[in-house]
Amino acid sequence: MCVWMAKAQGPSTTPPPFQYGQYCAPRNTTALAPYLANNGTTLPTMPTFPDTFQVRVEANIIEKNTTIVGEEFYDKVNNRAALRTITNNSEDYMIFDYNNDQLIYDVNGVCYATDLKYDDNQLLFGMQMTGAGIPHIYNTAQTLHFAQANGLMYMGRQVIRGILCDWWRSCMYWDILASNFTLDYFFTAQDASFTWTEPDNENVVPIRAEITGTQYIPQVNGANSKNFHHIYEYFDFRNAIWGPDDKFWPPRGVQCTGRKDPKPVPQLTSQYSYREEIVDYVNSAVSQADIYYDFPYQLVRFDYRPSSAGYPYYTTNPVTEIHDYNTGIAYAIDKTQGNCSMIPIQNASFDASVNITGNSNGFYIRMKSPSQLFYLDNTTYSYEGQRTVRGMLCDVYISKRTDFTLPTYTMNFTSTFEFYFLSSSWTQQNNIGKTSILQNTPVQLVISTPDIVGYQATYNIYNWVPEDPSFNRFDVTSCYDDNSQQSFIMQWPGSWDSSIAQYQNQFVRAVTKTIVRLAHVNPIRVQKPTFKFDPTNIYFIATLLDAPPPMAYFTKMSNSYQQTTNDATLSVTSPDDCARACNTGSNLPVSCMSFDFCLSNSVCALSTTHAQKGQIVGTATCDHYDRTVDYQSLNIPLDKVWTTLKNSVLIGDFQFSLPINGQNVQFTAGAIDNNVIQNAQRQLSSQALMDQFVQQINKDIPGYDDLVLTGIAIDDCATGCLTQQSWVCNSFSYCFDTGYCVLSKLHPDARPSTVVNKPLCDLYSKKYTVDYQLVQGKTVLSSSDTIYQNIYSADQCAQLCSNYNGFNCKSFDYCDGISTCFLGKTHYFDVPQSDVQDSPMCDHYSRKYISDFSQTSRQKLLNQANRIIQNIPVDQCAKLCVEQEGASCASFGYCGNTSECRLSTASMRNVGQVSSEPNLYCDIYNRQSFPDGTPYINNPQKYFGSQQSTGYSGGSMAGLAFGMIILGIVIAIGVFFGFQKFKGAHRIVPK
Repeated sequence: MCVWMAKAQGPSTTPPPFQYGQYCAPRNTTALAPYLANNGTTLPTMPTFPDTFQVRVEANIIEKNTTIVGEEFYDKVNNRAALRTITNNSEDYMIFDYNNDQLIYDVNGVCYATDLKYDDNQLLFGMQMTGAGIPHIYNTAQTLHFAQANGLMYMGRQVIRGILCDWWRSCMYWDILASNFTLDYFFTAQDASFTWTEPDNENVVPIRAEITGTQYIPQVNGANSKNFHHIYEYFDFRNAIWGPDDKFWPPRGVQCTGRKDPKPVPQLTSQYSYREEIVDYVNSAVSQADIYYDFPYQLVRFDYRPSSAGYPYYTTNPVTEIHDYNTGIAYAIDKTQGNCSMIPIQNASFDASVNITGNSNGFYIRMKSPSQLFYLDNTTYSYEGQRTVRGMLCDVYISKRTDFTLPTYTMNFTSTFEFYFLSSSWTQQNNIGKTSILQNTPVQLVISTPDIVGYQATYNIYNWVPEDPSFNRFDVTSCYDDNSQQSFIMQWPGSWDSSIAQYQNQFVRAVTKTIVRLAHVNPIRVQKPTFKFDPTNIYFIATLLDAPPPMAYFTKMSNSYQQTTNDATLSVTSPDDCARACNTGSNLPVSCMSFDFCLSNSVCALSTTHAQKGQIVGTATCDHYDRTVDYQSLNIPLDKVWTTLKNSVLIGDFQFSLPINGQNVQFTAGAIDNNVIQNAQRQLSSQALMDQFVQQINKDIPGYDDLVLTGIAIDDCATGCLTQQSWVCNSFSYCFDTGYCVLSKLHPDARPSTVVNKPLCDLYSKKYTVDYQLVQGKTVLSSSDTIYQNIYSADQCAQLCSNYNGFNCKSFDYCDGISTCFLGKTHYFDVPQSDVQDSPMCDHYSRKYISDFSQTSRQKLLNQANRIIQNIPVDQCAKLCVEQEGASCASFGYCGNTSECRLSTASMRNVGQVSSEPNLYCDIYNRQSFPDGTPYINNPQKYFGSQQSTGYSGGSMAGLAFGMIILGIVIAIGVFFGFQKFKGAHRIVPK
């Protein structure tokens, strides 16, 4: 708070040069005594004020017949203040930045800064120097010009604007203004028996200040003094500043000249990725894009959805566009259809910068630098302080610039760019889980143009990752057929521990750079790089691409243009041949940058300069082609690149070094092979297939190769195991580097010692529990005499049940806490409810009989069924079919609308046995296997007679195990130690 017109640095200690007391009583404290004697009460405590406050003020300047209204904001804690005034329909704003010794003005939208210590308006809040010579705001009492040390008197109480107030008076002389005046302050009244309460619960706030005095000035019109009378009304006093971010910084979109920049314009890293949300206020539209930027490799990718079906996609499907500035080629990929087109990078692309050549008719494009991409390279940016954006505290930078253009507006205009960067006091956690204080993280960009231009937009930036983007982000393999790709694997022998994994990004980039250097290819031709390792080797798997088509490097300009001069002329039959000649450059002393092709006479004219237009050819039919970038790429064919790469490994030239664990390590490739079918995905293409197997990464069971398949995908390998008809497939291994598939009768749980480590290969074991329905926390086999101990997974117990031939095993209980498996003859839904017991240690599994059948949907059996059952669910129908072994049930039909089950001894697998017709509500289920997975045959007795005895019958199992005595002991005394073990065990709950 301040007294605006009484500008002074402080009261003088020098006697005034005129008669003192013209307006005030004599300056001494005894003047208070008469009031005390007459009133007989104790004086109120002199008011104190917070170090932070805001207040609205109405200033009535009586001698000028003028009223000024405004707001004051005082923040001693952060050494700043602000003042907004409105007079004569004009709004002015002043920001007192004591930390930077500046006074910032915003007058009718024009902002500028002055040196605070030389500006007269510093008197409004005061100016004092610290011991280090740093300007600092006055304390609150000085700001209010309320100085007890200068003859302060209590004058009693008075009602001001209906508010009972305590009245204080000070008589002052300020030599800087040569003024003698009386200052009366009125504060809300308070004493032991009375308190006036304000809206913000403050008991004492200023209500009015009145100044009456005389200023002595050099003679003007015969007078040497003038009187002044000011009344200041204070409203809405608050002991805190509401929305301080908006009070001590210039308004949004306003750039202040002369402003000191305590923080330079941020510099961005050379590699980053982010998601962008564009809010277009003019068109009331919101769009998104994902951006991946890699300046060292000269690559940019952006994913978006075109707003209209125009060139080059002619669709509004989601698309990916990858720009390779090494070649000038843009790879335009329709993500829905999978179509890919190679086109020249357009000079209007957001990531492209146009360079004009010496010839005014020519230009080429280049990739914008990291800062240029965000228009941060301009020196017109200035720091504007901090604001809260999207709930985050940000540093704000602003720029007035003329280099921002719009395709729909051709005239020059000035745009305002406001850039918001996350404050260093905030912590960002990026999408790879790494928490750190990241510098220079952009949050938002606001672009404003003049109303006549009509473009206003906000760019919100999310998921900013200022790190090396995975090179797999720039995947263009869909633009090449299989004959244009060559996958390979490289190997580095050594002794490696798990710490090497944290260097995989650096390793992949180092290998890629070495390939680029030795094979003379652009980085984009090294695709799908993958890093793997085991204790003895590091592996790098990738795919080499062929060179792009010759014409892809050039931008075509039709309408019969020809260059002014030609450096070489050839006779060719097509523009592709001319482009090929320009790319090889064998007929020119320097790089070929453009060419003309005239179809009428098959003339190919090569030039070493860029040109977009030249002489009109006349009657000849010619087109002009200009290289998109100022660089001639080497179009080495794929076979030559592979030969060069392989030879460099074989002779020991494939070398690079990396800092690993604080030491510089030299890497020399030891082997390379192109017998690879690259499939870096370990996940099966069908989740239903994955659910039927347990995966062990980098494992194999050598020597148990009952069937070997090569060159297939992993889902085909899994399907081969599940559909094997001549024997039971219990596991398979799949090598991702070669597409090598091995099916095996052996289940790894049967012989765990046979499992060995094998890099790049995974072992998949049949999950027997997929054929059973889980009932958690229940047991129904309390009377079972078939018990196995030392069973360490529910899947092992399921395998025992499926393979058991002592009786038809329909269910089992598995108690994980005591590693025990109980086999049963009864299905869960067939036992009395009294046999179902709660168990904290055990789960029950009952056969899903429908797993033994394959389904043919929307078909109904026409042949008469051997048995028809009404009103049962489909699972129960499958159960009846399986249990009727003597009747040789080979299939059944089920109609959901009538819940009708039709059992049949015939199968649709045998042509002519069963006929069907389409039906909307019915399905046919053909039996595929017996419970242990053996392929089904129509004579079940023959199947059972062929099974080899395990040596354990139902009776002998009672002796081999411990019968129900063991279960009784477990229940009686094992509840304690079993449950303790259960709590700490890893419980396998099959899906």
